[in-house]
Amino acid sequence: MAVTTNKVIRLTFTTVAGKTFSITLPNPRADLTKAEAEAVMDTIISKNIFITTGGELVEKRDIRVIDTSTNDLFDPPQV
Repeated sequence: MAVTTNKVIRLTFTTVAGKTFSITLPNPRADLTKAEAEAVMDTIISKNIFITTGGELVEKRDIRVIDTSTNDLFDPPQV
């Protein structure tokens, strides 16, 4: 039984079709700034790096750093 923590950054965009598309990256730097994250998103949009089922990414929608903690209450016996 163990408690594990996980931190990710989720960059969410709007596509040309009006749908959302998210990119989730593990272990963001602790000192990451909003400006740095927005600059990365601007580069992704301007260079047209990803084409999704909803088409090209056209604008930034959201930036979130998500920190989760999981408490594993049961470990199955080892065989």
